[in-house]
Amino acid sequence: MKHTTRLNALKSALFAGSSLVLCISGSAIADSANDLFDLSIEELVNLEITSVSRKAERLADATSAVFVITRDDIARHGIRSIPDALRLAPGLNVAQIDANKWAIGSRGLSGRYANKLLVLMDGRLLYTPSFSGVFWDVQSTLIEEIERIEIIRGPGAVAWGTNAVNGVVNIITRSSSDANGGAVVGGLDPEGGSFFAARYESQISDEATYRTFVKYQSAEGNQLLDGTEADDDWELLRASFRADWLVDNKEFKFTVEGYSGEMGSTQQVFAPTPPTYLAVSSDVADVSGGFIMGHWNVSHSENAHTNGQAYIDYTDRTSSLYNEERTTYSLDVQHHRTLGRHEIVFGGWLRFNEYDLAGSGVIQFLDEINEDTVISAFIQDEITLIEDELSLTVGLKLEDNELSPDEIEVMPTVRMLWKPVADHALWASVTRAVRTPSIADLSAVANDIVPAIPPGDPVNPTPVPARVASVGNPDFKSESNQAYELGARGQISKNVSYDVALFRMEYGDIRSFSPGDVLCQPSGVSFSVNPLCVLDSNSLLALYQFSNINESTVSGIEASLDWVVMKDFRLRTALSYATEDATQELNTLSIDGTYPEWQFSLRSEWSPADSIDVAALIRYVDDVEFRNIDEYWQANAHVRWRIEDSWVLSMGVRNLLDDATYEYYSEPGDVVPTAIERTAFLNLRYSF
Repeated sequence: MKHTTRLNALKSALFAGSSLVLCISGSAIADSANDLFDLSIEELVNLEITSVSRKAERLADATSAVFVITRDDIARHGIRSIPDALRLAPGLNVAQIDANKWAIGSRGLSGRYANKLLVLMDGRLLYTPSFSGVFWDVQSTLIEEIERIEIIRGPGAVAWGTNAVNGVVNIITRSSSDANGGAVVGGLDPEGGSFFAARYESQISDEATYRTFVKYQSAEGNQLLDGTEADDDWELLRASFRADWLVDNKEFKFTVEGYSGEMGSTQQVFAPTPPTYLAVSSDVADVSGGFIMGHWNVSHSENAHTNGQAYIDYTDRTSSLYNEERTTYSLDVQHHRTLGRHEIVFGGWLRFNEYDLAGSGVIQFLDEINEDTVISAFIQDEITLIEDELSLTVGLKLEDNELSPDEIEVMPTVRMLWKPVADHALWASVTRAVRTPSIADLSAVANDIVPAIPPGDPVNPTPVPARVASVGNPDFKSESNQAYELGARGQISKNVSYDVALFRMEYGDIRSFSPGDVLCQPSGVSFSVNPLCVLDSNSLLALYQFSNINESTVSGIEASLDWVVMKDFRLRTALSYATEDATQELNTLSIDGTYPEWQFSLRSEWSPADSIDVAALIRYVDDVEFRNIDEYWQANAHVRWRIEDSWVLSMGVRNLLDDATYEYYSEPGDVVPTAIERTAFLNLRYSF
């Protein structure tokens, strides 16, 4: 019944999209793309990207499942946040938990604390080593300054190292070299709050330009399951300065940026009151941070250049979950050289982290870890076997991370690209990637990772509730992924392109929760040693230690189609399927079921006049049974009106189909799930 419903829903969406095409215009289909879109089909296929092999290459020649979100995409759809922009990409699972928290994952693994998707901005790592994931609430920039977002579905370990296990998101901001004056943007934010930003860029000299901006954004709280207001409202202030200059054959970039804000949430906490033994409490996380980054690129000749970057990144987060103050120092250098049929890229980086971690009633740290160092080196050789037809890429990444018990992490890749006919390419790859342990894996104790089990339950026959806690393991080792991929992309015509990828991800040594001791509380006496201790207890505490004993295999397909239907109308559709087969040892807590099997999207972009753009996005997300998330459809619409050269008015609606949708329930014992409500927004932009 479920699959019949899904099929009918997909048919309805496709029929609606086709009807929309017919209703918009009765004119003939254009012979080619036009300048109403920033990039035609041909230009997009030939777009230069850098995230796959850390060298400039055409999107059509990439040996990975790559998708690019452009500035034009972001502007047409009225995007105001990075997670919202990622919804435009096929294959990713992007789900909002509350007003400021997101679950974003790739190829079978998702969640608020998803730790196998590497996220960067201009090459600066955005993940948090304390849990190897991303705090999406503070990952922000002035959205208009994003040049493009390059998304790799699948491992990117040779180029980017550990934690690039099942995906890489590289956010690339634009240069200030355009130097086109200033702009002020303000209005009502899509999340129900307010938004204001001011930007100015100009020339310092003939060789140098700069850009500076300040941005304030806030959102109102959502609703809980019972209809009451959640305390997940938030606000964030960010300021930035960037300079770019070109001297002879040398390019330099310097950026300094800082932010400060508050992120609210409604937490689930243990309470001794039956029947649920749960209560809710409010929390406000104080967040602040900033970074200084320098980047350089030196051309030695037509066939050789060297580039690198160095940055210092500071972050401070204080919440009821835990407190973290961290400073990261990073140096990254690489060299690119062409030697006959060989195109070689090699380099390495040095990264040093300083921590000041403090626990809470939810999380405590058994061992004090104040610092760690990461040293890595890589080499990659793209070998042309048949000119313009067949190439082989081999690469190797070696990394030494003090948090990993393995002395050296070894991550090889072999990739093949074949162009049997013009405008079509087949690629295949075999890659090994690893996710190194986080501080939480090694030393954190997290209480109430699942709701308390009531007394008298078959799992808990005692007269007191049983709580569950996870315990870090100092011997925890790296998780691995052996990935096999096969893809095809190309142009059917000037107006139609396609991209298909098949994958099999074999995750090994997956983080598992293995049963340990059961303690009577508050005495701490072992229940297995003295069962009578339960008579003087208010609860039992079941300890589960992190281990590496489980495995999981995720297989599936991702397909997308881009069609310029008419000179002013474009359709893009994507379909993805991922199925998981997990192997779990007896009595370990479940590790599977965090990812939807099916995802579908259809987006349209229409310019009925030179000054007006209309965009719509329809999404379908399958249910996630383990998280008790129902399947849902979602639709967004946006209109952009360029009133004159200096003024732009944007209007949009999010979640058109429902008053509210529950997209993702966070990990048990974390924030209370909230409804993502229908919102309307309005923005006005003035340029000078």
